[in-house]
Amino acid sequence: MGRGVLAVVPLALVAALSFVGSVCFIRPALAADAPAAQALFNEGRRLMAERNYAAACPKLEESQRLDAGIGTQFNLADCYEHVGRTASAWAQFLEVAAAAKSVGQRARESSARLRASQLEPRLSRLVVVVDASRAPVGLVVKRDDVEVGAGQWGMPVPVDPGPHAITASAPGKTRWEARVVVGERGDRATATVPILEDAPADVEPEPEPSARSEAAPQQGEGAARQGDRRRGAAPIEAYDPHPGRTQRILGLLAGGVGLVGVGVGTGFGILAKTKHDDALAFCNAQNQCLQNGLTLRSDAIRAGTISTVSFVAGGVALAVGILLLVTAPSDPKGASRAWGLTPGGAQPW
Repeated sequence: MGRGVLAVVPLALVAALSFVGSVCFIRPALAADAPAAQALFNEGRRLMAERNYAAACPKLEESQRLDAGIGTQFNLADCYEHVGRTASAWAQFLEVAAAAKSVGQRARESSARLRASQLEPRLSRLVVVVDASRAPVGLVVKRDDVEVGAGQWGMPVPVDPGPHAITASAPGKTRWEARVVVGERGDRATATVPILEDAPADVEPEPEPSARSEAAPQQGEGAARQGDRRRGAAPIEAYDPHPGRTQRILGLLAGGVGLVGVGVGTGFGILAKTKHDDALAFCNAQNQCLQNGLTLRSDAIRAGTISTVSFVAGGVALAVGILLLVTAPSDPKGASRAWGLTPGGAQPW
C-alpha cells in the first residue's frame, strides 16, 4: 500500500504547497496595491471632472485591476461611454448592476441598469459568418484575439465602434485574417470567413549518410543486450535499509503544510470580520456605502474566500500527512542481515 500512496501523494503535496505558498503572499500584495488603486481612482475622477476622459479611462482601468470595486467599475463604465466605447460601457454597467444587487445596493443597481438600457439602442454590432458545414476540424475564429465560438457564428454581437481584426486558423490550413471597421450608433458590420486553403505540405529531408553509418555499431550493442536477456540475466535492484523513510518525511511535510493552511485560514477569517465591521462606518441604514466602504467590503469578501479555501487546502494536506505516516512501512527487524564482504571486513550494503 505504501508504494501506491507514494505514487499519488507527491502531486497532492505539491499542489497544497503551491496553494498555501501563494496564499501567504496574497494579502501583502493587496495591501501594497490598495493605496495605488485609491490614488488612481482619485486621479481618474479628477480627469473626468475636467472632461479629459481619454486620460481618465486608463487610470480607472488600472485602479479596477489593482483593487476591484463596484464604485470604480461604475465610473469606468461612465468613462467608456464618454469616449465612445459604447459596448464596453454597456457590459460594465450590467456587471455593476449584478454586483450591486448581490450586496443589496438597490439604488446603484437601478442606476446602472438605467444607463445600460439607454446605451442599448446605440450599440453597434458585428456579425462573424462561418459556413459550419464546410468548417475544417479544429477551426478557431478570433475577434481582436478573443475566440469567437461556434455559438456566436452568424449572431450580431455588440462591439465598440472602430476597427476590429478577424482571424481564422485550423491545423493544416493557411491562416486567414481581415480588418473590419464598425461605425457608430447602431451600425452593423459583417465579416465572412472563407473556406481556408490547404497549407503547403512540408517535405521531410532524407537522412544523411553519416547518420545511417553511425547506427551500425549500435545494432551490435543491442544484440549483445538481447543476448544477456536470453541468458537470463536478472535486473539489479537497489536495497533500501530504511524502507518508509521517504514516505514519513513526506507525511511530516504534508502535515506542516496543513497546519500552515489552517493558520492562514484563521488569519484571513479574522481579517474578513474586521474589514466587514470597518465597512459599516461608511454605509447608511439603506446599505448605501461610500467608496471607502465599498473597498473595505470588497476586501472582506476576498479575505473570507481566501479563508475558506485555505481551511479546505489545509485540511486536505493534514489528511494526506496522516495517511502517509500511518501507511509508511516500518524498518524490518532483520535489516542488518544484508551484509557484504569488503577489504575492511563485513560491511552493510
